[in-house]
Amino acid sequence: MAESPDKTAQLGQTPFSSGGDPQPDDVARAMAQALCRLAQIDPQLSAAKPAGRLFATLILLTCAGMLIATLMQLDRQLVEWALMSLALGLGLFRLWATLLPERSPPADRACNLAVEKPVWTILIALYHEAGSVPSLLRAIGKLDWPKNKLDLVFACEADDTETLAALALWRAQVKFTLVRVPKGGPRTKPKALQTALPFCRGRYLTVYDAEDLPAPGQISEAWQAFQTGPANLAVVQAPLVIWNEKESWISRQFALDYAIWFRLILPALVHLSHFLPLGGTSNHFDIEFLRAVGGWDPYNVTEDADLGIRLARHGLTSRLIESATYEEGAPTFGGWVRQRGRWIQGHIQTIGVHLRMPRRLAKQLGGAGLLTFFLGLGSGPLNAAVMLLSSLAALGQAVDGKWGHIALWTCFMGLSQAYVGLIAVQRDGRRSLWTACFAFPLYQACQVPVLCRAIWRIYLSPSIWDKTKHGAEARLRTATSAKHQPAISEPQHWIGQQP
Repeated sequence: MAESPDKTAQLGQTPFSSGGDPQPDDVARAMAQALCRLAQIDPQLSAAKPAGRLFATLILLTCAGMLIATLMQLDRQLVEWALMSLALGLGLFRLWATLLPERSPPADRACNLAVEKPVWTILIALYHEAGSVPSLLRAIGKLDWPKNKLDLVFACEADDTETLAALALWRAQVKFTLVRVPKGGPRTKPKALQTALPFCRGRYLTVYDAEDLPAPGQISEAWQAFQTGPANLAVVQAPLVIWNEKESWISRQFALDYAIWFRLILPALVHLSHFLPLGGTSNHFDIEFLRAVGGWDPYNVTEDADLGIRLARHGLTSRLIESATYEEGAPTFGGWVRQRGRWIQGHIQTIGVHLRMPRRLAKQLGGAGLLTFFLGLGSGPLNAAVMLLSSLAALGQAVDGKWGHIALWTCFMGLSQAYVGLIAVQRDGRRSLWTACFAFPLYQACQVPVLCRAIWRIYLSPSIWDKTKHGAEARLRTATSAKHQPAISEPQHWIGQQP
């Protein structure tokens, strides 16, 4: 079971006294706690000790074996059939997800008006994001939550002078707390979030990214979910929607990928179990539970998925809400490879961390939870590995002059992926993505260089954070249609202040 909220003091996660920006000494002390807190609670669940290399080595050895067998024209049937079985399993799971009933809109159950709305923290880690600050603050200003109950906290690297200067321009208009994160330890988003956590005053906490444009009613829907949900509900996840799908081929495919993940895969995982591999943004936490499990792991490059599993291992529950957050997808192939590579690297890393004690994991998650664990975290790395091994298998078939079952299997998988994409597009409500479904198998093949980059990172730099560059403010009005573009007003001068 989870640590009870009254134990947060002994975990070193009680908030510092509020009153303007925290002092450098307080931030330095908070960062020192951030770097070691999870290791103090449970060293086996910290990625400070590198994890995932066993899984990465297994993939490399399998690929090397396939390549050697191809060059020497050895029998590869056993490996090929195992490969097809794995791919078929992943494909059938996605097809099963399309058969589940579509999530219905939330019921019109008004929140208890007798309950005063709590202070709600919005925590945002910024690094080289000066250009995203204006649109971000305007979007936050449109949230339909009492402005005097919004606790806006920015975590920014102390040497990021451009972003600090951009925030300074808004000081007269917007009330927020700025946590200047000093050098030390890995330069990652979870380290910044964990350093800022003691300075958050809210009863609940939401994490947004720099380029996020949340729907105005999202905080209210999250609060309704907490009010009507079970007592052990620790987090609710909002769906993410890529708004710049028309900017390039890769951003279009990325938008389709997000639609499949948030409209099909995550609802299917929730149907199986009580936890989610969280996305890195638009998570809404009960802050007491967040502190009780130790917060984010500064050394894990997919801290979101890792946190979702740790919450579940403490007997806590995750749910989905419907109110979307609009995000910018990587518009270039290189940017997409870096971002996707970090995700696959982090999922392999997280699998390695939580399999250090497999019996304990199985006992805490149960059978359904364990299945969700492997499907949620393993599908990305395994799908990329399947694409790499399929390329080697196809090479072997070409050398032998026999295509046979490999060609038929490839055709089936391509058609099934296109069908899954069509269902996701229908549920996402964007017909502009329909044509992208038929190019989705090619997009999946692009996972090969992504996997290679992820494995390289796991061995040589497991906690290096590949930063994704954003420029939403400059391209927003020309990259997407008005139907899918959230309205952005002029700066709201009352953010965080009395209305």
